[in-house]
Parts: sequence; structure tokens; C-alpha cells
Amino acid sequence: MKGVICIEAKWDNTVQKLRFWKNIINSGAPGLGDIFYWPPDYWVARITGADPKYHYARKFIKGKKDYRKANSVGSRGIFMYYFLDSGFIYEVKDFSRRYFCTVDDDGNISIITREEVDTWAKSILESVS
Repeated sequence: MKGVICIEAKWDNTVQKLRFWKNIINSGAPGLGDIFYWPPDYWVARITGADPKYHYARKFIKGKKDYRKANSVGSRGIFMYYFLDSGFIYEVKDFSRRYFCTVDDDGNISIITREEVDTWAKSILESVS
């Protein structure tokens, strides 16, 4: 079963403009445009295990944009929908918070604690060793 998380993509117009200029600058001077770009402050990632640098290994989920409620400049009202499969642990970064969740077989999303994720990641590492 799948669950759905909806996050408002605030300031999407600014992010798109910065991405455009980053690509233009990088085409002339590779890497220089990366200085002027910051990624969106929202994302959803599937936790795939432990990572020594970032604490968790993640696979970022691509979302679907919905512009139906967007304002004229695209700074508010754009929503990102992320479709999550059951049986996995996800990390969600919204503008105001960051949390972990799972999806049950009925498509219900449950928030879980960081300790539960750490226990799961530790068990994955022990099974691999």
C-alpha cells in the first residue's frame, strides 16, 4: 500500500530561478554556479541503512508538484506530493520540522522516533557484518 505526504513548496519560484542561473554559470565555469544555489528546504528520503558521515544512508524520493493553488508568482500555494511505499522508514524535512515515519499496510502514516530508527539501522549493520 502507499501513503502520501504533502508539503508546501514555499518559495519555489526563487529556487527555480537560482537553479536556472546555476546551470547557466556552470556551463561557462563548471562548479562556480553551485556557490549561488541552495536546494529546497523540504524533502523526503527513504532510510536505507547507516552512514558514517550523514548518520543514515538515504535515497531521496522525487515528488510531484501541484500548482492548482499557487499564487501568481509561485512563491506560495505550490504543493509537493510524495508517494511512500509501506515497509520502509522515511525521513521527512518540512520547513518547520524534521521527522521519521513509516507507512502501514493500510496506507496510514505513523511518526516514529529517532531511537527506533537507530535501533533498526543498527540491526541492519549487524546482519551485514
